[in-house]
Amino acid sequence: MESIDDLYTVFQELVSLTSGVDTVILADQGRDAPTGLYATYKPIPIRAYGWSQRRRELIPATEEADPALGQWQDLRETVATSMEFMLSVNIINEGADAAIMRLHNANLRQPVSEFLYRNEIAWRHVSTCRNLTGIMQAGIQPRWQADINLFIEHTISYELLRAAGFHVQFTNEG
Repeated sequence: MESIDDLYTVFQELVSLTSGVDTVILADQGRDAPTGLYATYKPIPIRAYGWSQRRRELIPATEEADPALGQWQDLRETVATSMEFMLSVNIINEGADAAIMRLHNANLRQPVSEFLYRNEIAWRHVSTCRNLTGIMQAGIQPRWQADINLFIEHTISYELLRAAGFHVQFTNEG
């Protein structure tokens, strides 16, 4: 994963699998809320962990090179590290209380366990479930919230210009 945008569909499916809620949308889009039971999710990158792994591959030269060097190539370096994410999940409307409880130990159930493995996601834990019904909606609309803490490999790629050599001329004055 190089961009958080790469994870939106993965997180959407993960929230649906773990909670049993069919309608799952990305939070804070400014759209009208769906009717019936639905969930929102917001991925929040927390921190990188551990030692990074680096891979380098040859790529065509990104700058002009002296033809005397032949088929000159530069490098693309990819750095990978573990990134901790907090996936904030809100479940809203009738049935939210039952759906939020399903998040706990969801990583031990099939097909969630297989989904995590296939997408190279490490499940850490789920926070305490918070009942926001009274706080947010004065008891009108059931609303529950919890955070799923995950580890995902984060990669960054960039070009490295290889040194093609240089010319040095010394002048002795004096």
